[in-house]
Amino acid sequence: MLLQELSGISETLYLVEESYSSQRTIESTLRYLAGVHTFVAQEKIRLIRIKKEEQTLGLFIFNPGNKEFPVDFWSVFTGALAKEPYRREFEELSASILLQNPAEKEFEISSELWRDAINEYYSLMLISRNLCPGCSTELEAYDCVFSEGRVKRVQESFEKLKAKGYSFESGKKGKMLEVCCGNGMSTLALHRMGFEPLGVEVNKCTLCQGLEHRVLNPKKALVLDATKLSEYFEPEFDFVVGFMLGLVYEFNKGLWIGIVKEAAKVTAKGGLLLFSVKSRPEIEILAKALFEVGVIGEIVDNEDSDGIFDQWLFIGRKI
Repeated sequence: MLLQELSGISETLYLVEESYSSQRTIESTLRYLAGVHTFVAQEKIRLIRIKKEEQTLGLFIFNPGNKEFPVDFWSVFTGALAKEPYRREFEELSASILLQNPAEKEFEISSELWRDAINEYYSLMLISRNLCPGCSTELEAYDCVFSEGRVKRVQESFEKLKAKGYSFESGKKGKMLEVCCGNGMSTLALHRMGFEPLGVEVNKCTLCQGLEHRVLNPKKALVLDATKLSEYFEPEFDFVVGFMLGLVYEFNKGLWIGIVKEAAKVTAKGGLLLFSVKSRPEIEILAKALFEVGVIGEIVDNEDSDGIFDQWLFIGRKI
């Protein structure tokens, strides 16, 4: 596990927050860390610090085994993904604890690597069913889930756009986000084309399926509601994609309009956005929403004889 590699420990570790989404408000982190702050005033503890320059990204605190829980383990606290004022409160508590109880080791890493480590932790917890107590879902055979025809269809869509003069090299060199990635069917095609997207999906079971088959990269997969992207990310992505969004009907179009507008919010200035759906009316709804938030682009007819996947595309750029 990347968290163990970064901290140089071999014992079991646990992030204090139970989910990636709870990292935004870190209620458990701040509550337990306040208790640590009181404790270290009386007794020293083993402590490892992960930092970026002067910022504390994470604290690893050792918990020796006892009668109730006889196994040694480390608790991992982080405020790096939290919003203000929670992040500032984490920094202040951490600084005070470190002043009274200096870390036995410190490691300097990038914020991006730290985020990958946290992502991987929650992915591995999902696969091991620690995030879904009582789960009885069995792993389906790869060939029953993933279709080479579907992968080929995504690749063909990119080729069609390239033929129209679009270049995707910036997407390979920069940061890419895939919204509503599902089990990674389209992600598989993206990987084969040289992209390394961060995939977000609200359905835990679907995401878990992709992780179990190693189609999704555990460092680049999140259980996350795509209608709340801007709560978790800055306008930082050079390329945002979403394949086979929908079905987009009049009664539910608000949901999908919200998702593509959130996608535009987290796209960097000049970044590309690419979405696909089954029908022209669906893509027209999404295109109109994107035009309203400062995206310029076009609808592309991508119909084939099968008439199922990625029949209509929107390709645009945030201005």
